Amino acid sequence: ALGGNFYLKVENSLRKEIVKKNRLMLMKSKKKYYDYLKFLFLVLGTATQITAHKIDHFNLFVCGILFIMVHNMLFSFEEYSRRVIYFLFNVTYFTFLLSRPVIGMFRGELWWKEVTDADEYVWITLVLISVGLYAIVLGGYLAIFLHEKLLNKFLMRTENFNTTKLVFKEHLQVVSLLVFYVTLPLFFVQELEPLLYSSGKDYLSYYSEFQSQLPGIFHTLASFMKISLCVFLSTCPRKKRAFIPLVLYELSAIPALLIGVRNPFMLNSMFILVYYLLRDAVENKEKWFGKIEKIAVGVATPFTLVFMAVYAYIRGGNFVGSINPFKYIVEFFYSQGVTFNVIQMGYGYVDSLRLHLSHYTFGGIIDYIYYGTLGQRIWGTTPLPAGNCLENAVYSHNLSHHLSYVSLKESYLNGRGWGSSYLLENYVDYGYVGVLILGIILGVILISFVYWFGKKNFLTTVILLSLTSIFLIPRAEATGWITFIVTLQFWVCVAGCYLGAFVLGQWKFLQGLLKKIKLYPQN
Repeated sequence: ALGGNFYLKVENSLRKEIVKKNRLMLMKSKKKYYDYLKFLFLVLGTATQITAHKIDHFNLFVCGILFIMVHNMLFSFEEYSRRVIYFLFNVTYFTFLLSRPVIGMFRGELWWKEVTDADEYVWITLVLISVGLYAIVLGGYLAIFLHEKLLNKFLMRTENFNTTKLVFKEHLQVVSLLVFYVTLPLFFVQELEPLLYSSGKDYLSYYSEFQSQLPGIFHTLASFMKISLCVFLSTCPRKKRAFIPLVLYELSAIPALLIGVRNPFMLNSMFILVYYLLRDAVENKEKWFGKIEKIAVGVATPFTLVFMAVYAYIRGGNFVGSINPFKYIVEFFYSQGVTFNVIQMGYGYVDSLRLHLSHYTFGGIIDYIYYGTLGQRIWGTTPLPAGNCLENAVYSHNLSHHLSYVSLKESYLNGRGWGSSYLLENYVDYGYVGVLILGIILGVILISFVYWFGKKNFLTTVILLSLTSIFLIPRAEATGWITFIVTLQFWVCVAGCYLGAFVLGQWKFLQGLLKKIKLYPQN
């Protein structure tokens, strides 16, 4: 009997081992075919684009770019929890740069003639978009190689090092949350000022006429709201504890939305979604993106797209005739795709742009240093005003101001503008090489952010602040998402939170007081 039991246990053990090996072989086989599929779309996209360029066919070239986009989607879904930021960036890349030609192609329109009859402008724009997309592909694969082969040991050491500082992290969470609640009302007042000014006026007056009357220190303290929120979120608070601050952060974009500025609301929504997905990817204790969140996103997404499209009609004083929601979803993507036309136009003015101050890629950083407090004291400069004005058109290093002025003239001064794109800024400054290099760096960053998230509080704070605007750069400044790193507000707020956490750790009386008002996490 004993011998029979022994052989039965051995047999069961062998069966389990065989099943385990079969599963591993099946997974390897699936991954192999998945890799073949990705490679197929990559080759197909490249061949299609080469053929399209030779036969001078714009729609075929767009199809080739879409094949590369499909490759990127497959790459993202292969390990979605680790590549969610990469995936969402590709979504905004399509929305801002490809949606207009794609929709125009399916409508049977001559979309390439919308801005100019010069085919050269269209080809340059398509090639720039293609090079930028290939660069992101290269950066994504480079990031996977670096993290799998070189950085895993470093990241593990960093994670283990953080576990010894849980008490300090708790104090940091309390202090940063307190700073957030104190500065949030100041931020709302700052946002309500232009809303009250714009009441009864055309929303373009906000860009051309509005100048804040609040003191500079008020704006500085108001800017702490977003920074302190990211410091708080970097400490990985519990889901219930993070809910109210994130809701308030979403609501903070409502005043700008009422003026007619849609980007803050969309970016805040994407930031919250990404944070939930990131926490779900690294969290072992709580489910952050569960069934309720999936249903909420599934319902809210089409509703938001329809609302934003309808709102654009109302904002422009146009009549909303149709009640077909699908029409408005398509219209939303088509209107957001105007950046394709901006790059075409930018190429037409490339000589004028290069004769200007240039260095557009780092324009925001240069403007902050040269025209900020440091520049005023060292070089005797004066601060640049806000909005559309002659000073920004002539002296700013912001491409959107200069391009809008040289192309629109008086309309720019009246509040109209084209925006920018990191592809155009890179191309004007450094040509195709610049587009390729920055694209590779972006691809590495978009993958690496997930690997680095939660390893160090300061690094996670930088990642979170970057995520508040990095998805916008296909239609915005190349380094606008990281410009905060050189600002005094960022360093003062972060240093204040860390110093406050250290002081709080020394004062038991203050800890007891904050626990009474329930600012400390409840175990």
